[in-house]
Amino acid sequence: MLSTKAFAEICDTTKKTIIHYDRIGLLKPHRRHHNFRFYQPKQALIFQKIALLKSFNLTLKEIKPFIRRNDLLLNLFTNQVKTLEKQKNILEKRINKAKEFADSIKNQNLLITPKIKTINAYWIYALKKQGRYVDIASHQREVFQLAGDKYYHFPGITIFHNESYSPHDSKMTTGVYLGDTQPQPKLGLQIIAVPEHKTVSYAHIGSYSS
Repeated sequence: MLSTKAFAEICDTTKKTIIHYDRIGLLKPHRRHHNFRFYQPKQALIFQKIALLKSFNLTLKEIKPFIRRNDLLLNLFTNQVKTLEKQKNILEKRINKAKEFADSIKNQNLLITPKIKTINAYWIYALKKQGRYVDIASHQREVFQLAGDKYYHFPGITIFHNESYSPHDSKMTTGVYLGDTQPQPKLGLQIIAVPEHKTVSYAHIGSYSS
């Protein structure tokens, strides 16, 4: 059996923390004797579990149900893996873009390197709009709502009709990209067939405000 001080040492924490965990019912001592707490070495595994859950930004109150429920832990870690994988993918894309920007500046003194692509013919549900670039997000929500795609299964697309950069007053068509299948009519939406064409393209990762 270990005293509170000795148990804190093998957990690489403080005696104060161990006492606090006891008082809130998170990590109880194995035995008490004359107001002294005694712990089993294997209880260090419970402390490690608490430390791991804290690293996922859970509060001590939120951690309590997980201590003796491996089924809950399995669900938590499975969801954490999914969340972290998404964050990892976003970070990898940002790293690749930063490298691309750096290479472009070194080699061409340009921030981006556009590519010429051939785009196959496709259909869109569309709304004609005029206004600011930063309002595209709200325009997209409107067109997706009218299209009945509340979970955004299809990509969104915005086509600008101004010949110059006009962030504060631009004519645009905002829509839902539907691929090569001709869609059924939807109230309030145009159906536009975009023919095969070549385009100068650049993939931007970030907000509409950029």
